[in-house]
Amino acid sequence: MWYLLLAPLAGLLLTFSFAPFPLGWAALLPLTVLCWLWQQPARQRPLLYGWLFALGFFASGLYWVYISLYYYGNAPLPFAILANVLLVLFMSLYGLAVGWLLRRCSAPDGWRRVLLIPPAWVAAELLRAYVLTGFPWLAVGYSALHTPLDGIAPLGGVFVLSLLLMFIASLLARAWLTRSWRVAAAAVALYAVASASSLFSFVAPTGAPFSVALVQGNVEQSTKFAPGMMERHLQDYIATAIDREESVVVLPETAFTFMEEQLRTDLDQLDRYFKARGQTLVTGIPAGDLAKDIFFNAVVALGDGQGHYYKHHLLPFGEYIPLRDWLSIFEKYVDIPYSNFSRGDAVQTPLFTGKHRAGVSICFEAAFGRDVRHALPIADYLINVSNDAWFKDSIAADQHLQMNQMRCREMGREMARATNDGYTVLLDATGRVKARLPRFERGVLSGEVQPYAGLTPYARFGNAIVFSLLALYAVALLLGRRRWR
Repeated sequence: MWYLLLAPLAGLLLTFSFAPFPLGWAALLPLTVLCWLWQQPARQRPLLYGWLFALGFFASGLYWVYISLYYYGNAPLPFAILANVLLVLFMSLYGLAVGWLLRRCSAPDGWRRVLLIPPAWVAAELLRAYVLTGFPWLAVGYSALHTPLDGIAPLGGVFVLSLLLMFIASLLARAWLTRSWRVAAAAVALYAVASASSLFSFVAPTGAPFSVALVQGNVEQSTKFAPGMMERHLQDYIATAIDREESVVVLPETAFTFMEEQLRTDLDQLDRYFKARGQTLVTGIPAGDLAKDIFFNAVVALGDGQGHYYKHHLLPFGEYIPLRDWLSIFEKYVDIPYSNFSRGDAVQTPLFTGKHRAGVSICFEAAFGRDVRHALPIADYLINVSNDAWFKDSIAADQHLQMNQMRCREMGREMARATNDGYTVLLDATGRVKARLPRFERGVLSGEVQPYAGLTPYARFGNAIVFSLLALYAVALLLGRRRWR
């Protein structure tokens, strides 16, 4: 019976390997426990172990989803909690699927099981990164950020990091079960060799740093779209922006809550003002055509800069309803402003921000390295605008920041990130925080961004790398089928 308790407990502990907890180095412990359960010859319940582990993991890591539905979507509390529970149950099916594949294709006490666990797990992570446009939150590779292994990120991305972690964990579990020092040594050697990846460099600074100002408005989400407050928030942001001297001033996602066509006069005035001063203003704003009922979550550059970016990867249930014919009940109980956005193009021209070009992502898009990479090599730095006020003081904002940090590590670019209530940060090209504002405070973060040139392997090839590795892995397993039984 205690085995059944161990699986969800290990899943819960894995959550502590992600932000905001400084325990990324410990991710191998719960992952090794899971692999140990899957390799148990006497207790062949891989489906149950996989499901319970994922249940504990996602219940503790995604508990915050109900907050936006209840506090800001006007959903009844029972409905918000039910929606959160259903999401956790759905996500836990991926653990169940891995367990099913292991039972179907391998015996628990053989090397085939040991070697099948890593690709099976990563295949499940990739599946949830693409199904219904994808929700790759809490891919285990994120836990390796700023550990000796994170040099793998620019080589192959977060999913190759996941593959590596699961491979090491599976070897450690095998060593634990068989009391084999040779297998343990192989796991340690793999860790050491992978750590040497940090010695490789694919990008280099280009030109001088330039100054940026990141505005954190700290607008309470419940008043952000209130008719009596929208004009006040608009004027507050404008007053703050025009008072800055930095080369680039960045405002958060939908800092301007009116539609772009409704603010044409204001935007033209801001464009002339910043152009005369040789500055660029970058702001989030809803754009589109009111008459045609077409809306985009957008970012626009004004003044010395120019261009639009239209959000491509929309947040399910926040910016669009997937499977609308089946899930229309969601709209009946939840009222989220601008929850019917249109999708921008997958590949868009980076924003001109004076002498530099920025690869832009909006909020949830930071979870998708495969999208962020499209701006490179033209973009010499990254901009992310976001609004994490939807989730109050939960760990969601920390997890979201960690994904932005991983994008910097993968791409080899610095990032200027402006948010409504935090975390507003400047990140270096390895994803480390150069400067930040405290959460839930109004303020302006002033600093410098260093432009970079060059392409990391991941920026060049994207997820084709991990898909190729999985294909080679599958061929190797098939060729060695008899030997590993």
